[in-house]
Amino acid sequence: QALAQGSGTLHAQGRPEHPAPPAPLGGGMSASPETAGEAAGGANEAGSGAPAAPLAGRVGRGLLALLAAEALLVVARWRTADARGALLMLTVVAVGALAVSVGPRGSVDEVYGGYYGLMALVSGLLDLNLAIENFVWGEWRHVRASSAKMSLASFAKPMMYLVCALAQLLSAFVAYLLYKDAERDGELDASEPVLATPHQARIYNAVLSHSERRASGQTSQPAILAPVKPFAGSAHRLP
Repeated sequence: QALAQGSGTLHAQGRPEHPAPPAPLGGGMSASPETAGEAAGGANEAGSGAPAAPLAGRVGRGLLALLAAEALLVVARWRTADARGALLMLTVVAVGALAVSVGPRGSVDEVYGGYYGLMALVSGLLDLNLAIENFVWGEWRHVRASSAKMSLASFAKPMMYLVCALAQLLSAFVAYLLYKDAERDGELDASEPVLATPHQARIYNAVLSHSERRASGQTSQPAILAPVKPFAGSAHRLP
């Protein structure tokens, strides 16, 4: 009777005898702690792993601008009767254009970019040598012998060589940066694990264990041979 009175009191106060079960998450599917941990880890990776702008895309646009400037310098050298220098610089620009056109979208090909960097370095050093030689042994000696005032026209050719040298040396430096960036990306790809998440590792282990069990079950069962049918014909002896 005391228990009945207590339960009646609880019903009167509006309190249920048994607490209601918690509502399931996600429309009837309960979320396990393991699934919740994976979801939280994925959210953290999505929030903190936003990829930055690649170096190849940013530097590649600068390399395109340098190639355009070098093409204009090739025309200027040809107009100033420097055919050999113009042809040499045209070869360097052609290799650079090939590196940009063959490479993936918005990037530069690694192999041709390395070739372009080496050729631009050598050609830039040669143009720097020409600029110093023309300034020291050409125009400066002519101005000193004539005892005339120094004019800007006398420095036009050495300055053009100097600008060509600076443009090509800067292109070689940019190509070096692109090569080092590609090399670093290759090292990161080589060191990246095949199974990036624990969920993928569990799936791989489950499939591997299932295939091993199937293989062991097939080897343990003996092969069922067909029944041997006796020979019912007449025997013949070969000569």
